[in-house]
Amino acid sequence: MYMSDAVAVALTFIGSLIGLVLSFSGFSKTPGSHSMSARIKYALMGYAANLPAWLLAMSANQSFIRASSGLYPGDHLGLNELAWPMILAVIALALLSLPIKLVANTICKDDANWLQQHDPGPLMDVVNAAQIARAMPGEPDFYGFRVVNQDASKELYGDSEGNAYHAGMKADLNAARQKGQLYGTPGIGLKNSGFATSNINSGSKGERVLAGIIAAFNEGGLNVDGFYSLYGLNERGQKTTADIDCVLLGIDHAGQLHAWFVDAKYYKGGKDTKYICMGDNTIARTSKAKHAFVTGPNGQVTLPTSQNMVHQAATWRQFLEQYHISAKWVICFVPGPEGTPDVSDVRWSAIRSVVIDPNSPTGTRAEYTGIPVMSMEDLIKEIHGMDLAHTANIPLAAIQLFKNQLKH
Repeated sequence: MYMSDAVAVALTFIGSLIGLVLSFSGFSKTPGSHSMSARIKYALMGYAANLPAWLLAMSANQSFIRASSGLYPGDHLGLNELAWPMILAVIALALLSLPIKLVANTICKDDANWLQQHDPGPLMDVVNAAQIARAMPGEPDFYGFRVVNQDASKELYGDSEGNAYHAGMKADLNAARQKGQLYGTPGIGLKNSGFATSNINSGSKGERVLAGIIAAFNEGGLNVDGFYSLYGLNERGQKTTADIDCVLLGIDHAGQLHAWFVDAKYYKGGKDTKYICMGDNTIARTSKAKHAFVTGPNGQVTLPTSQNMVHQAATWRQFLEQYHISAKWVICFVPGPEGTPDVSDVRWSAIRSVVIDPNSPTGTRAEYTGIPVMSMEDLIKEIHGMDLAHTANIPLAAIQLFKNQLKH
């Protein structure tokens, strides 16, 4: 067998082998690229994609043979004679990446198509998570599923879940202000927001409850300063009309500053309500006990989630780095008279993606990535877990940074 034949056979098998190896590797993630027919397709694709490399390798080999055919024993090829075969060989080696890229891209597309075909959709994310029942004939429905106007918090828990809400509303914010642990006025930033009056009232109440609960827990050693109703920033670091509800600032015993940027939410629902992501930038309100969607004040069961916190996290980054402040951006659902809704599975400004799940009836499940959402209780637990030093240890420069952003 001549050398050119050996090269041709080797390159032919390399292309097919690349296709098969990729189909058995981590590139292949779903049954859409695991089937025997798919693997045969990838092997043939690798073979075809490798033909340019095969042709160039053959040409390089033939050029080398022609250049060396007239040499006498003991003679050597010069650089001029070797240049063209070497160029062809280098290009042939570079072209070996073609089957890798082509097959890998095709596998990704096949996997994406399979996931799309087996994705039940955002509506079913909520229906399955909350076990929502089908609506009976004549009942209000949301795409065929049960809808109610109120959750079961009152019937199940009475007034027993309202203690945190009432404590927050009754807390003496002036006392916290005099201690130097509260700056600004909760809710004042919403007055010129352009929101509907009902939204302004709800938002202001949420910030008031948040401030009251933080003030109460500071009495027990939470050790954070609260700044309420701050200006947002644009890309140049200038103040905008955007609103940041609250920043909680503390310092640990190692001298590291920590800040929680909090967007307070006072939404309809008590302890029986569960909020669940339903597609990109959308959440739905449900009742756990009634296995139904729950309408809001506007009669809708879904709510859009804004991008404000995502944008502000980016524009504030340079200031936080300058002061060496470790920051976390969170959405906090504050308690109401009937308790706090369950937000354990919610992400704000979320983006939905679909992944394979062998344990799911459809073979897939949805994943949501976005800003963390937590209850007031969980936020308090997280801050308490930091074991922060007393607020008197917070540098004045850091305090002034946030005071300068207050809206009053």
